[in-house]
Amino acid sequence: MKTITVSELAKTLNSEFTGNGDFLIEGFNSLNDAKETEASFLAAEKFKAMLEKSQSKVILVPKGYKEHLPEGKIYIHCENPNMAFIKVVKLFAPPPPEYKAGIHPTAVIADGVTIPPSCHIGPFVVIEKGVVLGENTKVLSGCFIGEQTKIGKNCFIYSNCVIRERILIGNNVIIHPGVCIGSDGFGYEAGPFGIVKIPQVGIVKIEDDVEIGANCAIDRARFGMTWIKTGVKIDNLVQIAHNAVIGEFSLLIAQCGIAGSSKLGQGVIVAGQVGVSHGLKIGDGAKLGGQAGVTHDVPAGMAYMGTLAEPARDFMERMVLPKTVRKLKDRVVKLEETIKLLQEELSKSKK
Repeated sequence: MKTITVSELAKTLNSEFTGNGDFLIEGFNSLNDAKETEASFLAAEKFKAMLEKSQSKVILVPKGYKEHLPEGKIYIHCENPNMAFIKVVKLFAPPPPEYKAGIHPTAVIADGVTIPPSCHIGPFVVIEKGVVLGENTKVLSGCFIGEQTKIGKNCFIYSNCVIRERILIGNNVIIHPGVCIGSDGFGYEAGPFGIVKIPQVGIVKIEDDVEIGANCAIDRARFGMTWIKTGVKIDNLVQIAHNAVIGEFSLLIAQCGIAGSSKLGQGVIVAGQVGVSHGLKIGDGAKLGGQAGVTHDVPAGMAYMGTLAEPARDFMERMVLPKTVRKLKDRVVKLEETIKLLQEELSKSKK
């Protein structure tokens, strides 16, 4: 069992501590589930009630937050407890599985494929002609990589992914199980003799340091490219349609859908089950709240919510309006009653 003392951990985190520096930490956990010897963290003061109930003896807390802390615990004071706790997790987490370099004998590799010796190709992988892989890239079991696709170095492609022909993927990209990249965009033309399929002959380009969650679908462009820029992080079950552009370091959260030709700027946050309509522009740093239905452009830095989506302030005002109206109605009733009484008193005084 791996252990570390409080003082050693505080030194690793470049942080000060209060309490017994010789106390041994044997693991990590959430505030609710931690045992006495497992470290945990307090991300914000609003979780203080959980802190008081936690069995953990060692808590990472925000630097400067020293008042009203429950006694009997050891506190490590960090600039950012959440980020510091990532280092704690890495100290105690089990080592990741090892994937040795080499090609499994059941893999089917076409002629004219470039696979450096440092790559790992798992069982039942199919790689078509003209594919180029970068150094140290790992392709796990059951994946398919289509013709002329290029994948950079240090990529990790989990099992059962489909990466179709002519896709461009950069370096340090993580693709989780069940992802499909490069399927045809949803392009059809309705006519008098039925629905005609429009050829989808473009590509998908994925830049460096992108992570794509399980069972996502990213469609190829009609022509040109669907473009996922540097540092984008995509949650599970996200759909990105043909010719969409996702700006650098944007976050796309579960079950959201980005319709064709829409363009998201840098640092956009798209929450769960948001739908962005065709051809829209979402400005840098915009935030789209959960289940928002976005049907028009969103300016940079704005937060939109609701269906149909609107500025968050307008949405909140509309949500509280019924309560406000009820209160006003009650006031009107009381005022009417008061006026009636005054009229009765006035009528009596005239008599």
